[in-house]
Amino acid sequence: MKNKIRKFCILLSIFIICQFTSGCYDSREIDELAYPIAIGFDKGEGKFLRMSLQIAVPTKVAGGGEGGGGGEGGQSSVSITTLETPTIYSGLNMINTYVSKQINLSHVKAIVFSEELAREGIEKYINALMRGREFRGTAYVLVAKGSGNTAEKFIREVKPELESNPAKYYEMVLNAYGYTGFTAEAKLISFYRNMTSYTTQPVAVLANVSEFEDSDDITLEYSTYKQKGRDYPLPGDYTAGNMPKVGNIKTEVMGMAVFDGARMVGELDGEETSYYLMVEGKYGYSYVTIPDPQAKDMFVLLNLKQSRKPKKRVEMVGDKPQIYIDIKLEADILSIQSGINYESIEKIGILEKATEEFVKTGIERMVKRTVEEFGSDTFGIGESIKKKFLTWDQWVAFNWKEKYRHSNINVNVDVKIRRPGQKIKTVPAHGSEKEEK
Repeated sequence: MKNKIRKFCILLSIFIICQFTSGCYDSREIDELAYPIAIGFDKGEGKFLRMSLQIAVPTKVAGGGEGGGGGEGGQSSVSITTLETPTIYSGLNMINTYVSKQINLSHVKAIVFSEELAREGIEKYINALMRGREFRGTAYVLVAKGSGNTAEKFIREVKPELESNPAKYYEMVLNAYGYTGFTAEAKLISFYRNMTSYTTQPVAVLANVSEFEDSDDITLEYSTYKQKGRDYPLPGDYTAGNMPKVGNIKTEVMGMAVFDGARMVGELDGEETSYYLMVEGKYGYSYVTIPDPQAKDMFVLLNLKQSRKPKKRVEMVGDKPQIYIDIKLEADILSIQSGINYESIEKIGILEKATEEFVKTGIERMVKRTVEEFGSDTFGIGESIKKKFLTWDQWVAFNWKEKYRHSNINVNVDVKIRRPGQKIKTVPAHGSEKEEK
């Protein structure tokens, strides 16, 4: 009797264990899958979609590529395919007929839309991407500037010099906003959430291929500095594609695309994107060049960072919102071209005041564009007034999106200079023009 019970218990244990291990019946080996790291969408013929996939080649990535991690290695570690398709997933099905491995989208880092497609509206594509279980919400959403097949062109020109792993390249260059301030954090999950929100509108990273082939072709005419009332450009006065540079790396990301719902309505340059990050509270730190307050045609270079989260509030005066934004920043001095001793107690306040005015003017100009030109609350300012409504129907009937178009902006910026770098005092060189005077 004891033997029968023992055998029964053993068989029961084996049966239970088998139930727990049966979850691997549909498993797939890694070497049986193909992993796209970027996917691009352009307008196709008629109602078709032109889809491009940049697929990692594992053997080349693992071996560092043919160029040992250089430009040739980064280029050869991917395979790019483009096709015309009526829908995203039917296109993936078509690709699976001629790619030897099954496509798996769990490692896509960048989703690139052409500007032409973005200005028409990309809601149906975002909804399809969010519905698929393989797409990760952490993938970045980009808009490739220009007309034509710009998403395909951008993906084909991505040839990283310092990375043999192109997936690592996308991850690092798209996260660089934390120390440059020139691009935004625009991930798929936040884009979808803001696209369907009654308070906040989505943004995307601007991408493009450099317009300059040779150093003799470089021009500053594409800079936005004249629109800002300056007669000289600063480092952030550009968008992707028109940065004054040449080199082996042709692709650029700078600035951001502004959306109204799922339709692109405008763009901000690198400097305006920095101010957007400050208002959002996502500004890390970056080098900022400001005009010297006491020396014409001279500049002061600061390492600027956000010390606290911004405060945003809205008050209704009649039917017109009054928006109040408080920004607190800290700065370290990196360079003073004029040689003026701004580190001194007598002078430091002058530099702080000049920085405050410079940043305040920029933020006001940028927010004013979102109000009057775009009509798009990309900062989520509406969240601060939504809590004043008792019911959801009351909030929807309030129509914040329309109210935002008639807002007045009030910005306060507080800057404290904490450190003068490795020098405690600026001393002019002997025989300099300043000393002679």
